[in-house]
Amino acid sequence: MSIGVALATATATNYVDAIVAQAKQVAADGLRSVWFGQRFDYDAAALATVVGREVPELSVGTSAIPIFGRHPLLISSQAQTAQAATHGRFQLGLALGAKGLLESTFGLTYERPVARLREFLTVLRELFTTGTADFRGEVLTAVPPLPTTVPGADPVPLLVAAMGPQALRATGELADGTLPYLAGPKVLAG
Repeated sequence: MSIGVALATATATNYVDAIVAQAKQVAADGLRSVWFGQRFDYDAAALATVVGREVPELSVGTSAIPIFGRHPLLISSQAQTAQAATHGRFQLGLALGAKGLLESTFGLTYERPVARLREFLTVLRELFTTGTADFRGEVLTAVPPLPTTVPGADPVPLLVAAMGPQALRATGELADGTLPYLAGPKVLAG
């Protein structure tokens, strides 16, 4: 198991510069990974990419990008770009997101979350391993007409902040690991 630290700052003249400075301090203190949760102000994958490029001693990752309101083809492009920019030190963390927040903020309907997660992970895995997809599922379709591979992007580790039994099962089958946000010893032991 790898342990990292989530970075954020409350006040800054330039948020990105402040986070890069924090990351440099974290690396100097001996930690080896930093994580960025998706928020409404910054883009987690973009911020992880900048930090990973500026602080090559650190692995970087997202913890986690909600999949509702996004498509796996676009997330794949983001992740592969980050992986190439950081020379293989990027990890993609995804999540279902909070129903109440997603519905009230984005006007999305939070339907069939586990089916969406399974299909999302299936498409991402196919994109990361074969460089393309030909997927027509119940909630997602991914049939890219153009290449989807970013040169220099090693396979992207795929993690999921899954908490329920069905989401954890899908994560165990289709992802490389889980992000145990808000999970205590009882959940982690099971």
